Amino acid sequence: IGNPIGVKVSDKCSEADLLTMINAFNPNNEPGRLTIIVRMGAQKLREHFPKLIKVVQDNGLNVTWQTDPMHGNTETVQGYKTRRYDNILAEIEAFFDVHDQMGSVPGGIHLEMTGDDVTECIGGG
Repeated sequence: IGNPIGVKVSDKCSEADLLTMINAFNPNNEPGRLTIIVRMGAQKLREHFPKLIKVVQDNGLNVTWQTDPMHGNTETVQGYKTRRYDNILAEIEAFFDVHDQMGSVPGGIHLEMTGDDVTECIGGG
């Protein structure tokens, strides 16, 4: 595979698994080749994400970090899959806070949006 790759990881991703994945997808440690998209929910992100950043820093690996605050915050409300705006915002804030604490660089935010009348997100309006 020669093109850039994005891989989503949850709070269940161990440091060892992350290293294995990074070395498999970016064996030459090329900057810009691999984007790690974290999707954990705000509280789990604050607990687990620093360990992942640290192992990447300690090994001198090049990755771009993104957050996907949509999928770590999915819940069912009255039978509909949805996400609460406040939880999405909390995960985005946690992502940037952790990067500040770790001295690392946040690379972006992965969002899903539509102009349709859907129940994908509630609140915030």
